[in-house]
Amino acid sequence: MRGMVVPMLVGVLLLGACGGHGNKDANTSEGANIEPRGEPIVFKTTMVIAATAGSEPIATGKVIDGSTLAGSPFCAGGTIRDSHGSTDPTVPLIARTITCPDGTIRIDFTPELPQGLTQKGSWRVTSGTGAFERLRGTGKSETVYDPDDDSLARETFTGTVTR
Repeated sequence: MRGMVVPMLVGVLLLGACGGHGNKDANTSEGANIEPRGEPIVFKTTMVIAATAGSEPIATGKVIDGSTLAGSPFCAGGTIRDSHGSTDPTVPLIARTITCPDGTIRIDFTPELPQGLTQKGSWRVTSGTGAFERLRGTGKSETVYDPDDDSLARETFTGTVTR
C-alpha cells in the first residue's frame, strides 16, 4: 500500500452501559450525577492519501451521503484534512479536521496495523466550532483501501457523541 502513510480507520458503534443492578440504595433522584448516554454518529468518507511519506497534509477527502448524527443527515459534502497528530514518528496519531457548513470538528484517531486492504482504529472528538462547539465523543473506524489504487480509501466512523 502506498506507504501506509495514512493508517485509516473504520468503526463499530461504541456502546456504553450503566450499572446499578441489584443495588436498591442507588440514588435515582433528579440530582444524581448520571453520565449522558449520547447520540449515535456515523460518518462516511472518501479519502485521497498523500503519495509521499511524511507529507502534510497526510490525506484529504470529503464526507459523503449516508453520514448521520442522531439519525439526521450529517455534514454531507464537508471537507476533510488529515495531519500528523504527534511530532513523535513512532506515535500513530492522526489529527483530522472536518469542515462542515455549520462548523468544524477536530478528531484524533489512532490506527491499528492494516489487515490486507482493511484498517481499523479508534477515534475521539477533541474540539469543535459553530454547531459542534460542545460535541464530544468516541468510536471506532474502518478504512478500506481501493485494490486498484492504494491512494484511495473509503472510511466509516461510528460512535457515540454528546452535544
